[in-house]
Amino acid sequence: MDSSLALMIGLAACYAGATSLPALVRRLGLQRAVAAGVGVVAAVVLAFALMLLLARVHVGATAVVVLLFTGAAAYLVLRPDLDQRAATGTAIGVAVVIGAAFVFVSYLAVMAFIGAAGVYLLLRLFLRIRPALLVMGGTMCCLLAASGAVFAVALSNM
Repeated sequence: MDSSLALMIGLAACYAGATSLPALVRRLGLQRAVAAGVGVVAAVVLAFALMLLLARVHVGATAVVVLLFTGAAAYLVLRPDLDQRAATGTAIGVAVVIGAAFVFVSYLAVMAFIGAAGVYLLLRLFLRIRPALLVMGGTMCCLLAASGAVFAVALSNM
């Protein structure tokens, strides 16, 4: 594994833990929220490790894992604010978009989702559900577009 990829995974995991912390403090209290935030960091690192391991064996299996992990993470992020049907539908939509983007920009698509989910969790503390979801969608689209541009530049310089 490349050291820059390891650094990006570590930063994405720390970002996921840090952005989940304020939302978790409201529901769990400080001590349990810190423990849950550390769990989020560990889950992100382990998910990326599994994806990297599977990528050496079969890329299709990696894409399936990306779909499953992204859908599950989106459901867990959205379920406290939406009913089960809406959270499930939105999570499936997010997983399909990230899974399709994974074909083109690889792990940057997953990092774009982590960035958008973090924005949602922070905005949800101050905004209603609909504006927070709209900003999450816009953030995810912008981050995916930026990921595509970064990937295109990286490929053109090879």
